[in-house]
Amino acid sequence: MHSSHEQHASHCPLAGVDRRLEDVHQHWHGAEQAYFNPEHFRVAIQTAIQTLRTVTFILQNKKQDIPEFEAWYGVWQEKLRADTLMRWMVDARNKIEKQGDLEVHSFVRAEIVASYLNEGPSVEVPAHLFDDPLVLIKGIPPGDLSEHIVRHGALRIQRRWVENTLPGYELLDAVAIAYGRIAQLVHDAHRQMGLEVPATTNVETGQRYEDGAREGRLPCMIGHADARSLDVSLADGRRIEFEHVKRKIDRADAKKLIEHYGDVHKGIFGPKNANEEEIAASLFRTARKVFLKDGYHESIFFLFRKRKLVHLLGIRPEDQAQKYLLMRTVAHEVTKHGADTVIGLAEVWMAPADTVKPYERAGDSPAREEALVATLVTKHEDPIQFIATIHRDAKSLTLGETHVVRDLAVFSCAPVYEAWGRPIPDQWIETAKQFEKASGSAEP
Repeated sequence: MHSSHEQHASHCPLAGVDRRLEDVHQHWHGAEQAYFNPEHFRVAIQTAIQTLRTVTFILQNKKQDIPEFEAWYGVWQEKLRADTLMRWMVDARNKIEKQGDLEVHSFVRAEIVASYLNEGPSVEVPAHLFDDPLVLIKGIPPGDLSEHIVRHGALRIQRRWVENTLPGYELLDAVAIAYGRIAQLVHDAHRQMGLEVPATTNVETGQRYEDGAREGRLPCMIGHADARSLDVSLADGRRIEFEHVKRKIDRADAKKLIEHYGDVHKGIFGPKNANEEEIAASLFRTARKVFLKDGYHESIFFLFRKRKLVHLLGIRPEDQAQKYLLMRTVAHEVTKHGADTVIGLAEVWMAPADTVKPYERAGDSPAREEALVATLVTKHEDPIQFIATIHRDAKSLTLGETHVVRDLAVFSCAPVYEAWGRPIPDQWIETAKQFEKASGSAEP
């Protein structure tokens, strides 16, 4: 759970505004918890919408305390009025209070996830009419693509609440986005008064998040779709579930690392004021040493904001279907932490493209090679990979020289690009259509 204000709010001139915004946050979580209970969800989500509207009312009542209020607030009014979602929120609140309940309907969205891109077949139907989602498989066209989807794909079944007049949004997401925009207004009001902006804090860990990193939304209001999804393997029909383990490194852990690896982690992020490429290069040098010590390397993602580490996570997918889903989880974490740079370390398979078998995966190619790879993707620059070929035999394990590769398609990071709102390069899309394998490409 996260909070957008701390104890100092009790004597802040805008404390009442801050509290009301926090009320919206709590009502939002009430709706999230009641997602599968129609009546409770209806009450909670409508209360959140009504409460969100009162935040601006209370703020306007404080106009005598805010310097140059009319000019400052006028800019915000124009911005919010130009926003289709925010106009809908005003209309929704008026409808709830003057006409009755919103016309909210529950749907089930089913989609085939067989790519890092969101381009698979999907269908959305009223929940009470939804019987057997596996009938979607019958609609997959025959041929090599069908074989790939069945072997490496997953069926994602997701319940969604949608309001008649806002069909393009899942309702809980819509309120979370609207919360974020009003939170930005409230935070700007603090700045206009020369006050400290309320901190976004994880009350469990004490971690503070930089203001504005998620367009005002709290981290706990992002990526909630995973909690209302059911993922099924198309290969064997098993439910795909992931165990999420949070771990805090303490002194005992640090001591064990030093005893095992020595000082290989010293200066892991490079010299002071290192840029993104220098940070990635330094991480890869450390990864080489760790790999040669252990004989393997876990798949790890380092998330940075303004060149400072904000989150670290490891993934352990058992098959390709899980990789597709887990990279979407990585993208959620990027949004939650406001990361602008992602560096991934992993062992991969590499193979040249085979024109005879254009849909063959690198891991299935007889010409495949193992490699240790660091992949750097940023919000604005082109991706870079550091690659070292792995050589194994019965007696030894070695790594080849490090090669730096640019101008490449890192389609596994497509969900991260989408989280940033960055267009997916045409080259990546074309590569994905070629069964996610191009000449010299790396498959994690």
